[in-house]
This record gives sequence, C-alpha cells and structure tokens, in this order.
Amino acid sequence: MFYVRLNRLRIIKNGDLIGKGEIQFMSFINQSTDSFPNLNEFFETNDEARKKEIIKESVSNVIQSRILMTINKVKDKSLITFGDTGYIVFKDEKIPKDFSWQIIGVELDKKTRDNAGLIKAVLTDSNVNVITNGIQALAKTTNPISGAVVELSKLVVGLILDIAKNKKDDQVGYYLSSFIEKLDYPNGIRDRQDVPDLTGNMFVDYSIFGYDDYAVKAVDALQ
Repeated sequence: MFYVRLNRLRIIKNGDLIGKGEIQFMSFINQSTDSFPNLNEFFETNDEARKKEIIKESVSNVIQSRILMTINKVKDKSLITFGDTGYIVFKDEKIPKDFSWQIIGVELDKKTRDNAGLIKAVLTDSNVNVITNGIQALAKTTNPISGAVVELSKLVVGLILDIAKNKKDDQVGYYLSSFIEKLDYPNGIRDRQDVPDLTGNMFVDYSIFGYDDYAVKAVDALQ
C-alpha cells in the first residue's frame, strides 16, 4: 500500500484585502504510468478533431481526480492543520516508481468551484488548442505517453491559475514537486516539514508511507 498525506499548510498572506478569505486548496497527483488509454490513440491518429476530443476527455479526468479542500476564514500567517493524523490526498495498492504532486491554493468564484464549472472554464477552444499543441510536442520523445500524463496535469493546473488571475481571484500558493522511489522514498517513507512552494507564500508539511502488500503481489503473480 502507498499513501501521501498532507499534514499541514502554513500561509503567509491570504491574499484577501478584507482580512479573511475562503481558499480552495486543490491537490493533483499523477504517476507517469497512469492509465489514460486514449492518449495512445492521440499519438496514433492524424484526425485533428479526434485529437481535441481526446484532450477534452483527458482534461476532464484530471480535474475530476483532484482532491478539493475548502478552508474558510483563512487569515494572514495561518497554520492550517488536518487533525492529528493529517489528510490523505493519495493512496494506491502499489508503491509507484515515481509521481508528481501539485497543490494550488486560490480563491475561485462560485461558478468554477465544482468540477463541471471548472471543466467548462478550462475547455475553451483556445485552451484546448494550447493543450493539444503541448501534448503533441511530446510525440518524438522516447516515451510520449508517460510524459503526456505529467505534462497534461501541469498544463491543466496552469490554466486554472490563469483563470483565477483573469478573474482577479488571488493565488495563495503553488507547490510543485516530483518524486522518484529509489531516490526520494527508497524505504517507502519520507517525512518533510515547512517545504516552501514556488511563491514563497505557502509552506507544506507532508508524509509519504508505503509498504509491500504481499497478498497483492501474490495475486499479481497469478495473472
């Protein structure tokens, strides 16, 4: 089994001029081996319309996979905790060889808080073209499918941040990190405190814990 747990977040400024804000924290975790079966077709087809349909389906999957946490009345210099055990933002039956993790903190308006509204806001014709071109650029790489999964998530998060910026909603934080099992959690465990994000406004405490489930291994061996 494998778990990624968010223990706490420290916010320097909440971005809300009136003193307190309601912040949406979104967590996106993607493995390079994630299953996006249509991406195989994306790189095989020459039908541009079909490519865009695949991108729309994949973007919807990314947004629907997010872990959403809405925190009310966040003040400047806030320490946000999740009980005494933290909050699990990802779990899997197997320890992944690698994964990427993004956390964003923004104040989105009500129209883009649910998945349907956010998908609609992201999937404009212009944005679909940007994502399509970004993924297509990976076609000549050694493993385009693996790269596409990670790049797709990064592009979607970037567009969400652009939407927040265009609507004058404040960006409170953006944490981006990639992990490799043999380097970062070779024994299945990693625990870090006060890790700065890219903005310098948000600091992250997290724990990674993984162990081999021999029952799962036995089933896999039989398949």
